[in-house]
Amino acid sequence: MNRALFLFAAAAALCGNCRGGDGAPASPFMGPPSSSVSKPSYQEVAPERPFVRAWKISVAPLLASQVLDSASSLGMRELNPTLANGNGQFGARSASIKIAAVGVLIGVEYLVIRRHPRAANAFTKLNWATGIVTTGFAAHNFAIR
Repeated sequence: MNRALFLFAAAAALCGNCRGGDGAPASPFMGPPSSSVSKPSYQEVAPERPFVRAWKISVAPLLASQVLDSASSLGMRELNPTLANGNGQFGARSASIKIAAVGVLIGVEYLVIRRHPRAANAFTKLNWATGIVTTGFAAHNFAIR
């Protein structure tokens, strides 16, 4: 009988799930060993910072303005030689290059913000300003059609 009790107590000490009614270990000897308990990282526990959330919101108008500008430029003469096709017009290839460049920009911003979260404030302002200016270009393109 004593041997069975000893085995039960040893198994309970190793399992870590044997808790009392209040969630605390049933005895001081029960619970997982301290070396096997991993502490959660700061990113898992910390709430999202407001300036990082603002940066995430600012990505939407940036993308929307770029898509709007690409739609307004299709078939028109393109002044940027990187985006112009053989006829000097803005086409589907040009639009994909433009959207890919914006995607790379957002990816770089994301990587910088992961390392330096306070940089999100500057990137938020940059994204909003770029979105506003690009929307103005799109409005101009639609006006001259």
